[in-house]
Amino acid sequence: MRKIKLTRANKSILLKALAPYYYSEKALGHSTEKPGRLILKINSLPADKRARFSVEEIHLMRSTINQLRNDQLAKGQYTDAADDMLLKLF
Repeated sequence: MRKIKLTRANKSILLKALAPYYYSEKALGHSTEKPGRLILKINSLPADKRARFSVEEIHLMRSTINQLRNDQLAKGQYTDAADDMLLKLF
């Protein structure tokens, strides 16, 4: 378990990254329990508070944020928010 402080921007970028993963897993018929619980957990957290995340949750967040960052780079968009969140997860 590790504590991570999430700002409003961090919460927003995490939810933006986790949503496509959730829907792609659902479309493939895979279990969406873990990403769904993580989305609900992040959404329910108050901004600027520390929250505990398991190693598995951090790994899922890291991989989805990295995918979002790669998509933004491919489109020529800014990646500042994704970069900030990735730094918090390492």
